[in-house]
Amino acid sequence: MKIAYPKKAGGRGQMRERHRRDRTLAQPLRIKYPQVTSLRLEFKFSDSGPFAPTQQVNVMHPPAQAFFCFPCPYEDCDGEFDLSTAIDGLVKDGDARCNGQLGCSGQRSGSKEKFGCTLTLSYTIDALRE
Repeated sequence: MKIAYPKKAGGRGQMRERHRRDRTLAQPLRIKYPQVTSLRLEFKFSDSGPFAPTQQVNVMHPPAQAFFCFPCPYEDCDGEFDLSTAIDGLVKDGDARCNGQLGCSGQRSGSKEKFGCTLTLSYTIDALRE
């Protein structure tokens, strides 16, 4: 029998493992933000290249872990989008909606070398309260 050893995790693999660990350790939404009954996160992506990832919508309910780091949707990128500060501000201020943009700071793997990711995330976050 051949034994399979785990491959050394590169940038994207390390990020995914960190996200799994941090998501597990995060408090549930109902504890971190007890006044919020759901969060709706809408993502629209734009890029200088010919293709951009499709729009995404995530809805989080009270049992969900309050973890708001999302990996860049490009499979060859090790970047992420952290919406923790935006969501903390939204809840603290008592607002129902916030909008913003974040640029990916990750590195993409080209055929011969790495290059900076140019993906931009435009987000809208809606908080439904009791």
